[in-house]
Amino acid sequence: MIKGILFDFDGTLANTNPLILRTLRETFATMLPQRPLSEAEILECIGPTLHETGLIYFPDNPQAFVDHYRHLNLLYHDSMVEPYPGIIEMLDSLKAMGMPMAVVSSKKRDVVERGLRLLGMADYFDFVLGGDEVENPKPHPEPIEVALSALGLAPDEALMVGDNYHDIHAAQNAGVASVAVGWAHRGPEYLAQFHPTYLIAAPQELVEIVTHSRVGAQ
Repeated sequence: MIKGILFDFDGTLANTNPLILRTLRETFATMLPQRPLSEAEILECIGPTLHETGLIYFPDNPQAFVDHYRHLNLLYHDSMVEPYPGIIEMLDSLKAMGMPMAVVSSKKRDVVERGLRLLGMADYFDFVLGGDEVENPKPHPEPIEVALSALGLAPDEALMVGDNYHDIHAAQNAGVASVAVGWAHRGPEYLAQFHPTYLIAAPQELVEIVTHSRVGAQ
């Protein structure tokens, strides 16, 4: 039976993709003007940590990339972040079921919490974990294992909900069932190739998955 749910934040709960893409484009345009990146290359930067992306394009000083990105991202943040349709209603339903929930993100915890407060989601979550609080980011299982411990859950009692292959692989590596969200920027066809346990098209389908797990356990 499902007793708790872990969520990614960007692209899963909140539509931050326009913000992320704008920030990436402007950061690369400023810091790497001699080497314009294609849209495909920029899309590949969504998911890995900022430091990992910085190591690829600025191996001599990845922190400079991280700092420039974060400056722009915070500058645009509040005017460009919004919840996906149906997310608040889904969280309401899960909370009413007494479902413990956590956010497991690769971005810094303070920025995640800022987004949660901005969108009125902060009170739904019992635990928030940022990428700056672990040694090994997703797809390593560490972030999920930390969240499971915080919620007092075994791997087979939880779901990991996300919009990218890092979330799916992290779940698989931690022995947790994965839920890929079809409203992700790259779409369900892209996510299906990573073999998530579930692939949903709308937030309410997650409530149905939890409900069915409880009925089946009776």
